[in-house]
Amino acid sequence: MTANPRCRRPYVLSALVTLAVSSGSVVFVQTPERGIVERLTAETHQQAVACGRSGSDCSVIPYELCASDGRYAARIATPFSRVASAVTDAITAGRRPNPMTPGAATRWGVGVFVYPADNSAKAEAIQRLEIRREGRTIQPTTSTVGPLTVKNADGSATQLARGFFAFGADAFAPTADITVVFVGSAGETTCVVDRARLATLR
Repeated sequence: MTANPRCRRPYVLSALVTLAVSSGSVVFVQTPERGIVERLTAETHQQAVACGRSGSDCSVIPYELCASDGRYAARIATPFSRVASAVTDAITAGRRPNPMTPGAATRWGVGVFVYPADNSAKAEAIQRLEIRREGRTIQPTTSTVGPLTVKNADGSATQLARGFFAFGADAFAPTADITVVFVGSAGETTCVVDRARLATLR
């Protein structure tokens, strides 16, 4: 599975995620014995900051999902990647990094950020997202979708949508491949994430 360079822009869904968290629906399951992404500790928080300082090869690219046929740009968000990518974004923007605390990063849970794909005539507004694994369909614990205005190549603008879809961390357990299913007005498009890739997530 190849990384999608269109996913590298900073994710600015804090308002959407804050809304999802305040609803009390986000579920974070700490089960490190199964290889699932872990709750941040002081030590792993420092590792996430160091990862962010090293750049997007550590903090962003490993969490990107497939290009979804040019419709969406998406990536998995974990407590670790949330801290790491924020540090990378701050450094790229010339700001001093001020990463969130381990507790705050953990409270935001695990999920998938989705945007319309950049510079694509097929870019689409996300409506729903689900995960399929081992014959089961896993629905998000919280789905938060909001409008996004996208500029077209001819200078015009299109109103699309972005979203954050929260899941229990066990949805990403590396015990089986998963299929991430994006649903928009043009129907479904999918991205398979294999067990080996899931096992690398932190």
